[in-house]
Amino acid sequence: MKKQTGADINEESSIEEQIKQLVIARIDAYSDDLNISAGDSGSLTKKQLIESVEKGDELGKQITEAHMTFLRDLASGKIYENE
Repeated sequence: MKKQTGADINEESSIEEQIKQLVIARIDAYSDDLNISAGDSGSLTKKQLIESVEKGDELGKQITEAHMTFLRDLASGKIYENE
Protein backbone atom coordinates (compact mmCIF):
# COMPACT_ATOMS: atom_id res chain seq x y z
CA MET A 1 0.00 0.00 0.00
CA LYS A 2 1.38 3.40 -1.00
CA LYS A 3 1.59 5.96 1.77
CA GLN A 4 0.32 9.45 0.91
CA THR A 5 2.77 12.28 1.33
CA GLY A 6 1.88 15.81 2.37
CA ALA A 7 2.12 16.88 -1.27
CA ASP A 8 -0.34 14.15 -2.32
CA ILE A 9 -2.81 15.22 0.36
CA ASN A 10 -2.46 18.91 -0.57
CA GLU A 11 -2.99 18.11 -4.25
CA GLU A 12 -6.08 16.04 -3.44
CA SER A 13 -7.48 18.85 -1.26
CA SER A 14 -6.81 21.36 -4.03
CA ILE A 15 -8.64 19.21 -6.58
CA GLU A 16 -11.60 18.77 -4.21
CA GLU A 17 -11.72 22.54 -3.67
CA GLN A 18 -11.63 23.16 -7.43
CA ILE A 19 -14.47 20.68 -7.93
CA LYS A 20 -16.51 22.44 -5.24
CA GLN A 21 -15.89 25.79 -6.94
CA LEU A 22 -16.95 24.34 -10.31
CA VAL A 23 -20.20 22.96 -8.87
CA ILE A 24 -20.90 26.22 -7.04
CA ALA A 25 -20.36 28.17 -10.27
CA ARG A 26 -22.78 25.87 -12.09
CA ILE A 27 -25.43 26.29 -9.38
CA ASP A 28 -24.84 30.06 -9.29
CA ALA A 29 -25.71 30.17 -13.00
CA TYR A 30 -29.22 28.89 -12.20
CA SER A 31 -32.16 31.26 -11.92
CA ASP A 32 -32.40 33.04 -8.55
CA ASP A 33 -35.93 31.73 -8.02
CA LEU A 34 -34.81 28.10 -8.28
CA ASN A 35 -36.23 25.67 -5.72
CA ILE A 36 -35.28 22.00 -5.72
CA SER A 37 -36.91 19.25 -3.70
CA ALA A 38 -34.27 16.98 -2.19
CA GLY A 39 -35.78 14.08 -0.26
CA ASP A 40 -36.06 14.68 3.48
CA SER A 41 -34.40 18.08 3.13
CA GLY A 42 -37.57 19.55 1.63
CA SER A 43 -37.48 22.43 -0.82
CA LEU A 44 -34.06 24.08 -1.15
CA THR A 45 -33.16 27.44 -2.64
CA LYS A 46 -30.15 28.14 -4.82
CA LYS A 47 -28.44 29.76 -1.81
CA GLN A 48 -29.05 26.68 0.36
CA LEU A 49 -27.64 24.39 -2.34
CA ILE A 50 -24.47 26.49 -2.57
CA GLU A 51 -24.11 26.54 1.23
CA SER A 52 -24.45 22.77 1.35
CA VAL A 53 -21.73 22.29 -1.27
CA GLU A 54 -19.46 24.78 0.51
CA LYS A 55 -19.89 22.97 3.85
CA GLY A 56 -19.36 19.59 2.25
CA ASP A 57 -22.23 18.05 4.18
CA GLU A 58 -23.97 14.89 2.97
CA LEU A 59 -26.37 16.77 0.69
CA GLY A 60 -23.50 18.88 -0.66
CA LYS A 61 -21.55 15.73 -1.49
CA GLN A 62 -24.56 14.27 -3.32
CA ILE A 63 -25.07 17.49 -5.29
CA THR A 64 -21.38 17.55 -6.20
CA GLU A 65 -21.40 13.91 -7.30
CA ALA A 66 -24.52 14.46 -9.44
CA HIS A 67 -22.89 17.42 -11.22
CA MET A 68 -19.61 15.55 -11.71
CA THR A 69 -21.38 12.45 -13.06
CA PHE A 70 -23.23 14.63 -15.56
CA LEU A 71 -20.02 16.40 -16.63
CA ARG A 72 -18.10 13.10 -17.01
CA ASP A 73 -20.93 11.61 -19.08
CA LEU A 74 -21.09 14.76 -21.19
CA ALA A 75 -17.32 14.74 -21.78
CA SER A 76 -17.23 11.04 -22.66
CA GLY A 77 -20.20 11.26 -25.02
CA LYS A 78 -22.13 8.77 -22.90
CA ILE A 79 -24.94 11.27 -22.48
CA TYR A 80 -25.59 11.14 -26.25
CA GLU A 81 -25.59 7.33 -26.62
CA ASN A 82 -29.40 6.99 -26.55
CA GLU A 83 -30.05 9.48 -29.31
